[in-house]
Amino acid sequence: MSQKIWVTGDAVVDLIPDGENHYLRCAGGAPANVAVGVARLGSPSAFIGRVGNDPLGQFMQQTLAAENVDTTHMVLDPQHRTSTVVVGLDNGERSFTFMVNPSADQFLQTSDLPPFQAGEWLHCCSIALINNPSREATFEAIRRIKVAGGFSPSIQIYVNPSGTVWMK
Repeated sequence: MSQKIWVTGDAVVDLIPDGENHYLRCAGGAPANVAVGVARLGSPSAFIGRVGNDPLGQFMQQTLAAENVDTTHMVLDPQHRTSTVVVGLDNGERSFTFMVNPSADQFLQTSDLPPFQAGEWLHCCSIALINNPSREATFEAIRRIKVAGGFSPSIQIYVNPSGTVWMK
C-alpha cells in the first residue's frame, strides 16, 4: 500500500527584498511548501499543478524535484505564466503583490490528475478553488482521492468570506 501524499494548488515564485535594489528568488506557494515539507519528513510526496513553461516555472519544477518531490504531474503550461509575488517586509509584517493574473496554476485540468492509489492522501489549498478550470479539477481530485485514500483541505476563509465555494 502506497503512502504517497499528493499536494495540489499553486507553486509561486516569491521575490523577497535582498538589499535596496535586489530581490531574492525563492520557491513558494503554500501547497508547494507542504509538498517539500512532507518530503523533508521522509514521506513520498508529489505535486499536482501547473506552472508556466518559462524560466520561473522551470525553476519551480527543478527546486521541488531537488527536494525529492515527485513533479511528474507538475505541468509546464505553454500558454500561461508562473505565479509570481513580490513580498514586502514592512515593520516585520509581510505583504504580497501578485504580479501575474491569471497565472498557470489557475488552469489545472482534470486530465492533469494522476490515477490515485489506495492508501494515498491529497492535500489541497483553497486558492485552487477560486476559478475554473482549477476549481473543477480540484473537486474532481477530491472525489477521486476519497475513493482511494484520504483528503486534507487547507481552507483560508479570507479567499471567499461568504463561504459559498466551501459548500460543495
